[in-house]
This record gives sequence, structure tokens and C-alpha cells, in this order.
Amino acid sequence: MSLQPTIGIETHIELNTNTKMFCRCGVVDTEDPNVSLCPTCLGLPGALPVPNKKAIESITLLALSTGCEITRKGMFHRKNYFYPDLPKNYQISQFDLPVGLNGELEIVIEESTDNIQIERVYMEDDTGKSTHSGSGRIESATSTALDFNRSGVPLVEIVTKPVITSSKQAVAYIEELRQLAIDLNISEGRLEKGNLRFDANISVAPEGSSELGTKVEIKNMNSLRSLERAIDYEIKRQSSAIQNGELIIQETRHWDETKETTTSMRSKEGSADYRYFSDPDLPNMVLSDKFVKQVKESLPSLPHENRNKLVETGLDLSDSNVLSKSEKWILELYFKVFDNTKDSKATFNWITGELQGQMRKLEIKSLPEWF
Repeated sequence: MSLQPTIGIETHIELNTNTKMFCRCGVVDTEDPNVSLCPTCLGLPGALPVPNKKAIESITLLALSTGCEITRKGMFHRKNYFYPDLPKNYQISQFDLPVGLNGELEIVIEESTDNIQIERVYMEDDTGKSTHSGSGRIESATSTALDFNRSGVPLVEIVTKPVITSSKQAVAYIEELRQLAIDLNISEGRLEKGNLRFDANISVAPEGSSELGTKVEIKNMNSLRSLERAIDYEIKRQSSAIQNGELIIQETRHWDETKETTTSMRSKEGSADYRYFSDPDLPNMVLSDKFVKQVKESLPSLPHENRNKLVETGLDLSDSNVLSKSEKWILELYFKVFDNTKDSKATFNWITGELQGQMRKLEIKSLPEWF
């Protein structure tokens, strides 16, 4: 029996605002725990949230850059669940009225492009951070330390439609989305710092089937390498089970980086389990035509636009894709050098080879502005 995998990606991007989503506490980059707290981000009785306009602008910017339809009249919802690092026992999120709907993002794999459909773009406030002593897993930890510096930090969540069919497509999508967030200047997009985090929903069904298979969510992937290997493992696991006549359980599974396997965490929740309802402490979120127009006018050159400009100079698509995901000074330097050489491949090879090789030897991270 021939089987077809289907993958959807949920990505959280931490926004680079100065303050948290619903209070004046600063967004801090420190290992010192619990230094940026207040009654609002700790969920204490009587504390009232106030929305961060800059965060809403950033979310709208991302939605517009992916071609989403903008929801002019939205609202904030409470997503109810219990976990030690969630002091309110709910997240402030959006349910049926997200900021953006039905967008897409162009990705590149080798010398071809594809468009990944985006279902919705919306905001959430982040949780705190749990550190489990012992195994690193809550169910077998001897103790858990809680750091609430991250609690209430604004996030934008981007959910794709279930249209991705391979781990390579998934990696290309995350690479493109990360670069988009950086170019929009709404996030550093650093995976190692948790600025960008992602989960994968994977199902396997007979090829040509009109229905998708049972969805399994994979968590704890903290690198592109982890994402690719976790997806490949889970597709293989589900395919083998189906071939053997076993039922796939709808659940959330944990990616073990050391063993390179997934293990069961818990049954997978549905939206009804979160008991969404509109937040009574927050007014409806109305995005006026004037506001959306102002945000749209601030759009910079996007990664796919930079890629097209590079292709016009004579570079092939894969090399153009590499440069479009480079630092801004590298992209600008390419065009300056090309204007003199008129040789796209030689310019690309010099910048990505000789120049950057010598800079690494000399521990130079960027060229001076006068260069």
C-alpha cells in the first residue's frame, strides 16, 4: 500500500518589543530568573491587561507580508489550561477571529519554488519557563524551577494548512519564515534563544485518499536538524504501524534529541478542551483601514522580492536563495560588486567564499559602513 504523509506547522515567533504584551514589564534577555514581573504577568487577582500597540503592528505586518486577509474586527480570547508556568491558568490568545487569514509563503527547494498556504496568523502571550530537575521531563522530575520573565511576552503564531508533504519542505518553510521575521525587523528569529519555536502535526494516509490520517503533534524540536529528523522518524513510525494494521492514536509526542525517536506525552487536545471564550478584561480589537494602510506602507523589501532581484542579475535560484537569507550587508555588497563586475557567479563565489572565509579567520563579523 502506497502512503502519503501530510504535515502542518505551527510556529511561535517572539516579537522584539520593549515591553510585554499586556503590561509594562520589560522584555529581558537574561539568565537571572524572575526579574521582570508584575501583578498582570503573574495573573494576580485584580490586575488588568492593556494591549501593546507595537506588538499588534508587528503581527499585522507579518500577516500583510504573507498576503493574508486582515480581520478588521477581532477580539482576544482566553485559552484555558493548567501548567505550572502558566500563572493565570489561561493564555490570552485569539480563536475564530485571528489578525490574518488565508495567506501563503513562497519557499525554495534547490531550483524550484513552491507556495505553502497559511491558515491563520494571530497573537498569544507567552508562558513562563519550567526547568525540570533530573530527566528534564515533568513526569519524572524531582523538582521544577519556574522563571516568569518570559510570561506575557508577545508572540505571533503562524499556522499552515496541512499541505506540506516532506521534511525538506518543512525546513525550507521555517527558513523562509525566519528570514521574513528578520527582514520585517519584528524578531531576531534565533532558534537557540527560543525566539522562534515550532511544532509539527503529522499524519499518514493511503495515497489518493480524500481524508487525512490521524494527526500526531511533535514537540521539543529546537533546530532545523531536529525538525527534519523528527518528521522523517514520525512518518516512518506511522507508516510502519499502518502497514501492520495498527491504529494511530491522536496524541502529542516528544522528540528525543539523543535517541532520535518520538515518545508519547499525552492525548492530543482539541479546541473544545481549551474552553475558549472572549476575554472580559479586554475590549474588541478593531484594526481601522487607516491603521492597516500605515502598517502596509512600512513593509520593507521581502525575501522573495530580494530573491527575484538576484535572479535578474543572472544568479540561479538556489544561489539567490542563499543570499536572500544572508545578513543585509552581504546582500547590499553583492549588488555593489555586481555593478562593477557584471558577473553574477564570480561575485557570489567571492562574497560567499574568499571574503567570508578571510573574515572568519580575522574574526570580523561585518564590514564597516564605508566599505
